[in-house]
Amino acid sequence: MSKRYKVIIFDLGNTLIRFDHNISAKKLANLFHLDAEKVRALFFDSELTQAFEKGLMSPKVFSARMTKALGITLSFKDFVPIWNDIFWEDKKACGLARRLKNRYKLFLLSNVSRLHFEYIEKKFDIIKIFDEVILSYAVGAIKPEKMIFEDAVRRAGGDKSAVLYIDDREDLIKEANVFGIESIRFEGADKLEKVLEEKGVL
Repeated sequence: MSKRYKVIIFDLGNTLIRFDHNISAKKLANLFHLDAEKVRALFFDSELTQAFEKGLMSPKVFSARMTKALGITLSFKDFVPIWNDIFWEDKKACGLARRLKNRYKLFLLSNVSRLHFEYIEKKFDIIKIFDEVILSYAVGAIKPEKMIFEDAVRRAGGDKSAVLYIDDREDLIKEANVFGIESIRFEGADKLEKVLEEKGVL
């Protein structure tokens, strides 16, 4: 166990829980004869989705605006399962997190919408191991905005040097490092395990 680190912060999407927006995009594209790539871009990389992940609109408003943007008619009840059913657990990564549980405080820090997190929380037990859960839609900020990193450090006791952050996105790792949080890019559970062993964390 490392004496330096007190808190280990995990990203969620494509770190502990894998996802693929192509799954939902293809479902909608097939149902409504749409271009799957355009649907995926709207789902994954649009101002609308970003606003939803910042908690700036309710799930029902998001559903209505998304279906309008796609030019389709789809009820909220039918939209939700298509939007949500894109996740699966990275069992090795979750296993590593569980090994760390009794040695460190574990935080979850995620850019995520309310719909997605409520679905994940019900489906995957890994969420229960975290001491703190910091979610973009609840905080009102998304990574790499300074506000969400500040919130994480505050909850960790204020000492950046005692925090280790793990995320799959290189851009977010760079921003966390600039902010003063030592960070590791997640490139698979086997590589993460090796890096953690080298740092004396495991």
